[in-house]
Amino acid sequence: MMQEKDWTIEEIEALTEDQAQEMALEKLTIKEHNVYLVDFGGYFGYSALVFAENHHIHFANDYELHHPGKSKEELRAWYIEELSNVLFTEQEIAEPVRSHKEYEAKYRYLRDKYSQRRDYVSAFYIETGKSKEEIEARKQKIENMIYDPVSYCYMEPSEKDFIVHHIKLVSTLIAEKEKTLDNFDYWKDAFIYEMYNHEYGINWDADFDTLSAFGNLRPTKAKDELGNYFKQLGFTAKQKKAYLAARTEYLRQYRENA
Repeated sequence: MMQEKDWTIEEIEALTEDQAQEMALEKLTIKEHNVYLVDFGGYFGYSALVFAENHHIHFANDYELHHPGKSKEELRAWYIEELSNVLFTEQEIAEPVRSHKEYEAKYRYLRDKYSQRRDYVSAFYIETGKSKEEIEARKQKIENMIYDPVSYCYMEPSEKDFIVHHIKLVSTLIAEKEKTLDNFDYWKDAFIYEMYNHEYGINWDADFDTLSAFGNLRPTKAKDELGNYFKQLGFTAKQKKAYLAARTEYLRQYRENA
């Protein structure tokens, strides 16, 4: 156990793969990612650090502090199961989408984690509190960089092929999702999933919040509020039918569990 220092999250996320491997109690391979189990002691404890292409995919890391009371054996099993559900191979990205939950997990992986295989500068930048010199230095840094619209970041021009490939992976995933448009069961399950996410049974804006998970919605005062949302989202007749069926099923389950 590494008790000689109190680690900060910044120090952990800055670790290279060589450093993580040297510190690791065990190395795992999950979905073509290298996962190092390291015991930091103290606040972070027995944790899982994720790497791919010799880059730290720290958005996929998991730490003991999030799972109080679990033993090392329980944490190891937890990390393997959870990382298997949030990490993906490119082959898996191109496979048929089986559920809305799976699609969301794959999309989050591509948006938040895949780009960490390369050095990048986030497009999100708060100038408040920064000096003019800092702001100008950042502008000069990204001036000749290439924008990755999937992960909202800038990369060096040498990473152009990587960005093109990244965009292609997302396009492939979306194309697979579009093949579900005529799948009643897929959409019914997807709507029920988001109804639970948005506590449909006690939410005053239940339909708006639930359907916002499927596209950009504008609030409406139309008499047929639900019909207006369907129109905004361009839902097919089968999607509309699936939503109404999902609402009936959710409310049935809600009443039974109340």
